Amino acid sequence: MGYKKNGTRKFAQKAIKVIENFVAKYPNGIDDVNSIDEESQAWIERSIQIIRENVKHIWFPNGKPKWFESLRGSRNTTSHQTEFADKKTFEPLCKKFCSSVSDILRDVCAILPKQKTTSKKKRKFESFAPSNAFGSEADRKQLIDAMEDMASPVEPTEIKIEFPKNNYAKLAEDTFSDILDHDDIKDYIQSHEGVSENIQTDILEWLQQTKETLDKEDPFLDESIFIEQHKKWLAIDVATDLTNENSKIQYHYKRLPSVSESKRGSIAPSNLNFNFYKNQFAEQKKEPKKDGKDKAPIQWKSMEQLEVLRRNFIGDMEESFIDRKNKWEQERIDEMRKTFLDELYKKIQNFKRLEKLLSPFIKDFGRLWDLSEGFFETSGFEILEQFAKLLEQDQSLQELAEILGKHNRAQSIFEKDLRDKVVIKTEWHPQNAYRGEIKGICFSNDISSVLPSELALMKNPATKKLFQLRFAQKQLLSFEYQRNVERTQEESTQEEVSIEKKEPKGPIIICVDTSGSMHGTPENIAKTITFALSKIALEEERKCYLISFSTGIEALDMSDFKKGDSLQKLVRFLQMSFNGGTDASPALQHAIKMLQSNDYKNADVLMISDFVMANLPRNLIDAIEVEKEKNTDFYSLVIGTSGNQGTIDCFNHNWSYNTNDIHASRHLVEQLHSIKMRPTSQGLSDNADK
Repeated sequence: MGYKKNGTRKFAQKAIKVIENFVAKYPNGIDDVNSIDEESQAWIERSIQIIRENVKHIWFPNGKPKWFESLRGSRNTTSHQTEFADKKTFEPLCKKFCSSVSDILRDVCAILPKQKTTSKKKRKFESFAPSNAFGSEADRKQLIDAMEDMASPVEPTEIKIEFPKNNYAKLAEDTFSDILDHDDIKDYIQSHEGVSENIQTDILEWLQQTKETLDKEDPFLDESIFIEQHKKWLAIDVATDLTNENSKIQYHYKRLPSVSESKRGSIAPSNLNFNFYKNQFAEQKKEPKKDGKDKAPIQWKSMEQLEVLRRNFIGDMEESFIDRKNKWEQERIDEMRKTFLDELYKKIQNFKRLEKLLSPFIKDFGRLWDLSEGFFETSGFEILEQFAKLLEQDQSLQELAEILGKHNRAQSIFEKDLRDKVVIKTEWHPQNAYRGEIKGICFSNDISSVLPSELALMKNPATKKLFQLRFAQKQLLSFEYQRNVERTQEESTQEEVSIEKKEPKGPIIICVDTSGSMHGTPENIAKTITFALSKIALEEERKCYLISFSTGIEALDMSDFKKGDSLQKLVRFLQMSFNGGTDASPALQHAIKMLQSNDYKNADVLMISDFVMANLPRNLIDAIEVEKEKNTDFYSLVIGTSGNQGTIDCFNHNWSYNTNDIHASRHLVEQLHSIKMRPTSQGLSDNADK
């Protein structure tokens, strides 16, 4: 996963963390490399590797900085080492890195504010989330990067992107950690990038909703305003009002906390000792002078002592306020968190159900996350689940659908092909052997093989020099020994063989009878097979065209399933009511029209019906025969035993399903298996069920 202009910031975050650790450990660089012990040297080399591995994924607007090449060289020096480098190699490596580490940190940090996540919801959180609760924009970006790294860690996995230091970031970390530890969710989201992305954005939205809910429900608002006001008062004002029995402020002190009974719930009263502070402030009063005046101003003993009392009074009041508010917030957060997780786990389970049903229809399945709550139960998708359960409960029906979906064309085409043929031949090669297998006489200087007559020359002083000459020239008459050694040799040739040419699986056109006579079991059979074939066709990337017919027709091209409303169209198609009479002609005429189009010219046609209908017109039968000659197969699935045989005979592959037979689906599977086992080179009979 590379770091592109609009890509992840995780690599930059990890590089920055390692660089900062290095700078913290060696703030003034490394002057004397020889003073570095082996453990520190290994740590430095590993840090350089990690920084390089992460920096290479970072996209720099103006190209790679100057220090990049030296960093790459440093990394190459250490990346394949099984031991740390010797001092001679380590010294230039360390100096290069130390000289550029500040530039690396500056350049990597500079690109972070310019990078934005690809998710619109995450970008919205980065830009518009309330900064007082979630920190600065940099903190919000770090929160997103930390969640992404937790969901799908990038190398090196031992370096974690830390969550920002604020309460909501800690809440996000704890919540996401609980989600990943629940059942097999971690493995599931790592294999489903879209699900992982949606869970993360759900957490971010929940954090914001939680903040909004706490602000809206805050029962301590009046008390917090009261405390903030008193922080601005002078000590003499607080003392005067606190000791004045007729002061209106006295009323507010006595009713702390400022929480109405309707909002109090489990909120405890303030534990501020009001009487203690009242008495302490009162003790600071001087006795009034008797000057004949009715209202002499209050005199205080020590202004410094009043200020100390004011700070302690407001501090105790604020401490009690914060403690009680934190407890209330934690209780509400726990309640909302439990509700959120319960809904999320239910959403994931529903999503898995959706995936099982709909994944063949949707390639980018992650965008269906919102369908997993509410819409799944109310939009008609339960009908898909109904037919999926029918398939699961009846293994024969499931096997039938698979055979129909994977059934090859009836006629097999054979073609000539040249294949390599390996022939192994045995050859005998002569080789020197032990004595006993004498081939003949030869010249040599092998004393052990020399003829006795030659050896006699050596015994005679007159011929001894002649023997020595012949020995030096290898001209002594000797026995020659030989044996044959078996060796095999491979020779490659080619031979011509006839092989069956498999035609690619083409499109499918399915005509489904929706007349009144199909109500009940025939309806379930027809719709279940239609649903199963639709899934199989899309899984095999085959085009699929559905035609519903009674006296008129409704059509659905499954190749349009990239469009947003395609699933709803399939649901509506399967929800069509069974009523009216039966006229198969419009459906077959439309199917033939589709066969003449480019997209469906190689399609096979399957009609599912009870075939309680009139004979087909002559011109339609002729049109079907023309298409058969183009290697198009027409299949019929006859549900029941009252079908019009004349119409059924127009199809070249017919299967029957007797609704009164409890083993009907198994018998139907056997019919299809018997067709597949018949010799394909001679073709198939016109009616498989006869």
